[in-house]
Amino acid sequence: MMKKLLVAFVLGLAAFGTTISAADNCCMAPAPVPGVKSTLGVFNHIGLGVGVGTNGISVEAATPITRFLALRAGVHFMPDFKFGTDVDAYYNHPVTGESVSETIDVDCGLGRTQGSVILNVYPIPSSSFFIAAGAYFSGDKLIKIKGHSDAMMNYGGMIEVGDYNIPVDKNGDVRGGLKVKGFRPYLGLGWGRSIPKRLLSFNFELGVQFEGKPEVYSETGDLKEITENEAANDFQDIIKHLKLYPNLTFRLSGKIF
Repeated sequence: MMKKLLVAFVLGLAAFGTTISAADNCCMAPAPVPGVKSTLGVFNHIGLGVGVGTNGISVEAATPITRFLALRAGVHFMPDFKFGTDVDAYYNHPVTGESVSETIDVDCGLGRTQGSVILNVYPIPSSSFFIAAGAYFSGDKLIKIKGHSDAMMNYGGMIEVGDYNIPVDKNGDVRGGLKVKGFRPYLGLGWGRSIPKRLLSFNFELGVQFEGKPEVYSETGDLKEITENEAANDFQDIIKHLKLYPNLTFRLSGKIF
């Protein structure tokens, strides 16, 4: 449903901007001559922007579609920042068979690469204020978890992440994490031109990715849902609050031609 609404919104804005721009130009400018660059401002410039923010490092190319619209496509690299946390773990005692609990340390990585296609809408062409609508894709692994326990080698242990247990393999290793949708609609507001009128311009943008509820995934075995009233863990808060991923970007844009 969200995808259909987003597509309808973008197509509606594009049609609206094209209609107004065409009406203005038919009254104010002569018809374009074949072989001469269009006076409508449609795909006749290319801009390149480099930014930094909550998506990591961003590189985007942009082109105008009339005075009201600009299309951006980019790649966003989040460095693999790591942080450590402890998690509750369980395994069966090799002699008694009883469940034994312990706490182990795991490393959490944030690195991911995303792509994006976004439409900037300038309601007032003389102003640098814009509304952004589009989508991010790929980079669905939000947090990657990796850990090891000598005590759980060959004992069928598991760790708690969110509402699931991730199994530990026979080598005592555990790998998994939190993932989100591969296609994530985006809405935002900003100030600045993606294709500057002069050589360079500064851009500021604030928005959100609609990524849905993060899900637990495992690379070391099948997940097991926690049905008992077990202790809370740090990942439950992340799952609860990161249904919307905040996008805050500061960008420097330049015009190639």
